[in-house]
Amino acid sequence: MWFTPKVETVGSISDFLAGSRKKEVAGTFLPVTLSTAALSAYASTAEAAGIQEKIVHAFDPLIELVQALAYPVGFTMICAGFLVVMTGNRHKGLHIIKWAAIGFVGMQFAPGIMSILVEVGKSIGK
Repeated sequence: MWFTPKVETVGSISDFLAGSRKKEVAGTFLPVTLSTAALSAYASTAEAAGIQEKIVHAFDPLIELVQALAYPVGFTMICAGFLVVMTGNRHKGLHIIKWAAIGFVGMQFAPGIMSILVEVGKSIGK
């Protein structure tokens, strides 16, 4: 045929497992430990606070876009809820209207809630 699989024998399973443990200790844990130590040393500087603020404000256009989309989606869902009420299913229609209103208000408050969480995280980290 066109393709024949290539089989390569590398040793027994015990050799493989013994070799993978040595590589894991030497190759994975040491760099993670070093990078964690370097990160914690870097995070304690004032420069890290400036970078954190830049990262937080980098998402402002996306947040504004989602908030702007909440209005037409909420309006459409409320209209759909009223149409369901008009068709005779009052409970389902009011359920749709209620959750559309809660979702719209939640989308408007989401950035404020996130800023509160960021401040709580800063105070815990100190």
